[in-house]
Amino acid sequence: MSASASLRLSPAECTCFRIRSVARRVTAIYSQHLAPTGLKISQFSLLGFIAAEGPVSIGQLSELLATDRTTLTRNLGPLLDDGLVERAAAGDKRRHELVATTAGRALFKRALPLWANAEQEVRAAMGSKLTTDLHGALDRSMEKLGAL
Repeated sequence: MSASASLRLSPAECTCFRIRSVARRVTAIYSQHLAPTGLKISQFSLLGFIAAEGPVSIGQLSELLATDRTTLTRNLGPLLDDGLVERAAAGDKRRHELVATTAGRALFKRALPLWANAEQEVRAAMGSKLTTDLHGALDRSMEKLGAL
């Protein structure tokens, strides 16, 4: 029997569907906690990486976050528009780097305990073993899928 013949043709069995379903639920939990800041979880993560890495190019950030530049640029838009992140000239005048502004760092600092509450809620709901297993499975999945 071939691999394709052994697959059940059901959307509920689709790996992508299942991952996205869980991601939507987890995102909703983080969004609820971060709502007082006005940040989405994707914006919180971007702002955190930019604040932590210091001046960082879009290319470096794209690699760090394992996302394409188009998606990254779209997600950066609100942070740039709201003055939380700004473009700074790098050594090469044709290249710009991203830096968190004072307002961006302050908002991230305010959002951090709200994010921690969301993280705690998700981990408590899943339990320690499932959380550890999930993190391991996700890390191994990224390693295997990164080559595709």
